[in-house]
Amino acid sequence: MVNSSLVGEFTFARWLWKTGRLTKGSSVPWTTQPVNTDPDNFLWENGSHVITTSLPGLYEISFGFYASRKPRVQLLVNGSPVLAAVNSSSYVVHHSSGRLSSIGRHPDGCVTGLTMIDFLALPAKAKITVVYKGDENAEGFISLKKL
Repeated sequence: MVNSSLVGEFTFARWLWKTGRLTKGSSVPWTTQPVNTDPDNFLWENGSHVITTSLPGLYEISFGFYASRKPRVQLLVNGSPVLAAVNSSSYVVHHSSGRLSSIGRHPDGCVTGLTMIDFLALPAKAKITVVYKGDENAEGFISLKKL
């Protein structure tokens, strides 16, 4: 039992977006996958804007986007929006908490961004896409953890 619970704690993957470029339709094409502990579940092809989770179930999702101006981010599951993080200083649409506050510029540039952690009940073969609207000079990440 202990081993199976530990395996579940380490079933996650993370993707990075470092180019600032978007696909047609403003989807984020993930540029690297620094970690994937379950490549049979977390499916992705280099440069693709789609991440597929093979298994149904509960997932923790987190993402962050860093730009000089506040972005607008929308998360799609199978082409339909499920979460939207907007460029407001005090609100993330949905039931999640999140904040992007303006307290002035940091001398080292953009050190904070629009970040969010939430939980989703995904169907089998869920296709996850992120749509980004904002500064072209941006970067971001997305992480998924199977619960």
